[in-house]
Amino acid sequence: MRQSLAFAALALFAVAPVSATVAPGTAPGSAVGLFGAYDDHNAFARILKGTLPATKVYEDSQVLAFMNIHPVSRGDLLVIPKQHARNLMDIRPSVLAHLMQVAQRLAKAQAAALHPDGIFLRQNNGEEADQTVFHFHLHVTPQYAGVPLAKTSYDQPPADPVELARIAGQIRAAMR
Repeated sequence: MRQSLAFAALALFAVAPVSATVAPGTAPGSAVGLFGAYDDHNAFARILKGTLPATKVYEDSQVLAFMNIHPVSRGDLLVIPKQHARNLMDIRPSVLAHLMQVAQRLAKAQAAALHPDGIFLRQNNGEEADQTVFHFHLHVTPQYAGVPLAKTSYDQPPADPVELARIAGQIRAAMR
């Protein structure tokens, strides 16, 4: 039952695909559609290893949620499994179900803390579907009326870490 709900929920966040520019540091040959090799040096693998910093919002034994360093809106965050899973094709169903439950908790906390007018979830698979980091991740993105989403670009400087920490603290406080 949980698996069915998780897969049904994922179907709700389909977005028109566009070809992606892969993240800096992606290993050559790892960005090859839906079934490429897992790159254990991708940005999210490095965050999990502690060799790349992240502004954490939530963590348990299966998942990690952190602020998007290139946010498309105020409060934009990512939820990733701790297991190596390149995309939806690789993630264990039980981990996916848990990740969706965490995403729901985070969305409720974003709503309480940041007062957006909407929240959208996005999960991309393969570079043709705009996946740029080849580790499964779910975007939990607040949307504000009249404020268009920013275009994520690795050419832009990262968000202010002090501001990300402040917003992360607001979301964490609303999770209690």
